[in-house]
Amino acid sequence: MRALGSSVLAFEIIIAILFIPAAIAQSSVGTNLIVLISVIQIVLAVFAMGTMGKKYGIYLGYLTQILIILTGFIVTWMFVLGLMFLGLWIMALRIGRRTDAIKAAKKAS
Repeated sequence: MRALGSSVLAFEIIIAILFIPAAIAQSSVGTNLIVLISVIQIVLAVFAMGTMGKKYGIYLGYLTQILIILTGFIVTWMFVLGLMFLGLWIMALRIGRRTDAIKAAKKAS
């Protein structure tokens, strides 16, 4: 679960970085606020990646997804990207849990 979840979060960091020039070009929101929002997303994603083994790491990942979706109020296409990454996040957690259960079962036998 850690590897898949961390991969989704790593790509979200790239999206958060690419959000900056797109938001500056398309939005009337101040540059400082745009950079602050992006930095918060990046820090939250990195912290979630580091704590994926704990329960709150998964919740931090969900919070990262919500923040990505909310940036759609600044740049409209971020709604679409945010929902896509939310779907990837949910799939990564489901597949990761199944993989972990299979590995534990093989280890036990």
